[in-house]
Amino acid sequence: MRAAIVVLWLAVGFALPACEDRSLIDGMFTPPEWEKLSQLTPVGLPPPSPTNRFADDPQAAAFGQRLWFDKHFAGQIIDGTPDDGGLGWPGDEQRVACADCHDPQRWFTDTRSKPNRTSLGTSRTRRNAPSIVNAVFYKWGNWAGANDQLWKQGANLPEAKEVFNSDRLRFAHVIYAYYRADYDALFEPDLDPALDPSAPDAMRFPPSGKPAGGGAPGPWETMTEADQRAVNRIMASCGKALEAYERRLVSRDAPFDRYVAGDLHALSTSAKRGLKLFIGKAGCASCHGGETFTDQDFHDTGVAQEGPQLDNGRYDDVTRLSNIWNGAGEFSDDRVAGAEKLAGISQSETMLGQFRTKSLRHVAETGPYFHNGSASSLAEVVRFYNGGGGPEGSYPGKKEDQIVPLNLGEQEIDDLAEFLRSLTGDPVPADLMMNTAATSPSI
Repeated sequence: MRAAIVVLWLAVGFALPACEDRSLIDGMFTPPEWEKLSQLTPVGLPPPSPTNRFADDPQAAAFGQRLWFDKHFAGQIIDGTPDDGGLGWPGDEQRVACADCHDPQRWFTDTRSKPNRTSLGTSRTRRNAPSIVNAVFYKWGNWAGANDQLWKQGANLPEAKEVFNSDRLRFAHVIYAYYRADYDALFEPDLDPALDPSAPDAMRFPPSGKPAGGGAPGPWETMTEADQRAVNRIMASCGKALEAYERRLVSRDAPFDRYVAGDLHALSTSAKRGLKLFIGKAGCASCHGGETFTDQDFHDTGVAQEGPQLDNGRYDDVTRLSNIWNGAGEFSDDRVAGAEKLAGISQSETMLGQFRTKSLRHVAETGPYFHNGSASSLAEVVRFYNGGGGPEGSYPGKKEDQIVPLNLGEQEIDDLAEFLRSLTGDPVPADLMMNTAATSPSI
């Protein structure tokens, strides 16, 4: 790496006008600073997913893409209307797909809901819908790390009241009716024929239901343990197919990457000044490091609480890691690796108000910002951190010590925002943005 830096320094040095400092790369960066930049690029291959043996299976990815656009398993709309960006009227069913809050044409984020701070699924969610592009590089899923595996989120979401308002039995019946061939070609065992409502033993699988969770027993509790496990396996397998699809949603080759690779005209002068601030005075790189600009950790940066429902961030979400679909559970393809990742993690008061460091790749395309969508522009985000975060008492937990006023001027704020815009790479291939969901049952 150092040899490459010296070569670039020599090449640039000879190209500089006589009046410029030949000790600086591109007239702005010292060799040590340039080495810092080299650690932020390029975007590599997705990390391995040992708990999902289908993670890099093209056939599984194709099935996951079909599920991404499917609405058939979605339950009733609870609130919201088309007038505020909702997907239907209260009582309407089969109106919500993953693609509705993670729109492929909008970098897999939501620009539909009004106001756009948080998304409208079957109800109003409490957090901003994050982009799924490059999400495969996150170590922990969701804004505050509720998912240890990417496939765990896919297995759980059908039952999220504000997202799909559905249940696992309904989901299993949709998979049987619309995707039996896709599923059976990938996973073992094949789907149980009793999932066909016309089967003589169809009563084994009621049309709708999920665990009562401490409430009054329902249809789920009438099932045998073996049949319950069969439905849970369907949820896990489909979550793994969704992960296989999401692992293909990767963006590379941003202007920043081309700049560090030697194309010194790839960034504007303003973006270069912003980059200098990013690794220097503004201190952004202390948390936004690595090829996807995140330290993979959780921090309380003082983002003010929005709305009446307190969001404790990591403090609450860490308890959701205990789940039948986590990496250590019975549906994992490597329970040892899954258990190692979860080892030693327990709820702590220090987690109050902590949220995962967001990747800054294509960040200019994915506003609004923060977990609650409370910042509408990149400049607003920079001003938030320039002021040292939110006022004490406006957020849960204790703000991190390094979140202090930066004393940036207006030009510096503009430059930093301009650099962040240079992190937008190539869009996801068009064939991965096509709606391939089944339109009619196959049985």
